[in-house]
Amino acid sequence: MYPIVYQFKSTMDDFREMTFFSTFSFRKGQNFAILIAWIAGTAAFLLDLTNVIELTQTIHLCALMVAVTMPMLFVSYLVRVRRFKINGAAYRKKTHTVLLNQDALQYRESGNNHTGTDRWDDLAYAFETSHLFLIFRTPNNAVLLPKRCVTEKQIEETRVCLKENLGVRFKIRCRVKSKGWKRKQNSSTTI
Repeated sequence: MYPIVYQFKSTMDDFREMTFFSTFSFRKGQNFAILIAWIAGTAAFLLDLTNVIELTQTIHLCALMVAVTMPMLFVSYLVRVRRFKINGAAYRKKTHTVLLNQDALQYRESGNNHTGTDRWDDLAYAFETSHLFLIFRTPNNAVLLPKRCVTEKQIEETRVCLKENLGVRFKIRCRVKSKGWKRKQNSSTTI
């Protein structure tokens, strides 16, 4: 199984998904909670402005903060993506190689003689999304592994590796096909 090798070039879609995930989806259900809070805060603020309801000054300020903060988060996400699109052209041209070993995670960029290494115990957490594995070295620094550059077998091996080495610090945030599902599907089509 080891080493599991990922070799890829980062794309705008990779960066966009990683940035969106880091901003809005870090905790399960976070998108839904943010949307509900924003709707409630904005509705309360607007109803108070139109004198339909009367809020205390403190609640009015809280509603205003919620109504303004959520769009600001979204705008900051869009700004980071745009900045990467403009300034990250050289980075997107580099080939990234990431090796998942039994003891550590190693990574290197083309054109860079230095190889980075992080022991599994030093990593904060990891997530699996529909298109990526995101391995966070710190809360603001992630190594991304696009699924598009490997086989289904390597994706399953990566999942097993992350579960073994990170335990509860690895979370799956997408639907995962079970091996039994493929057998059931194949047997039903042959009938």
